[in-house]
Amino acid sequence: REARAGGRCSRRSRGEAFGRCRAGEGDDDAPAGSPARDGDSDDAKRREWEQARSKPRRKADSTDAISTALTRRFGLAGGLAWVGVLAFGVISEQVKTRIEVATERANTVEVTDAKKVSTASGLSYQDLKAGGGAYPQRGDLVVVQYKASFGGQTYEDTKKYSKGGQAFIFGSRPLPPGLPVGFEEALSTMKTGGKRLVEVPPSLGFGGEGTFVKSKLKQDTVEIPGNTALTYEIELTRVSIPPS
Repeated sequence: REARAGGRCSRRSRGEAFGRCRAGEGDDDAPAGSPARDGDSDDAKRREWEQARSKPRRKADSTDAISTALTRRFGLAGGLAWVGVLAFGVISEQVKTRIEVATERANTVEVTDAKKVSTASGLSYQDLKAGGGAYPQRGDLVVVQYKASFGGQTYEDTKKYSKGGQAFIFGSRPLPPGLPVGFEEALSTMKTGGKRLVEVPPSLGFGGEGTFVKSKLKQDTVEIPGNTALTYEIELTRVSIPPS
């Protein structure tokens, strides 16, 4: 596609701007007397240009798309208005959470004369503190502090090594290591802020074969014999929707 015209390279269109000129020939877009481009350099630039065109464009997220549309339609004021809406939503959610936490704390009370309750499954518990928050539902993120023992030996105590406690999705499987199904059953009737002393029979614990549990408190593996009843002191500190 190159044509000689007075010792110069003439291109038919701007779309061929990356065409190669023969050595010693000029460019009709370049000023007279300028040195000719090197063919290899032109090839490299062509490849860079093609690679740049082939890269996928960034797709806007949903909030980006709305903000962009508003900015195009109503100018900068529209985009800023949408940012204000988002900020208001975040602040409202924070206020709502603080109100819920305040209500939970106000309704949580110490219990000194609670009766021992036994369930049909064989689980038994006694409330030490009645929570003022919500019951956990399947799929909720729950956070607990607990102390676990058997035969008078405490083998786990989350408060000793974690201020936040143990977090997991309620109703999901498998349960966190070291927690039996009886632990989750005890949680199911607790409200946020509550504290409970729970006795878990072997059928809801680790069964007749027993198991080995990694203890962060002992920093070692603890053997729990078969047919062992377990005792838990559980405090339900948080129930919330899990992060997406």
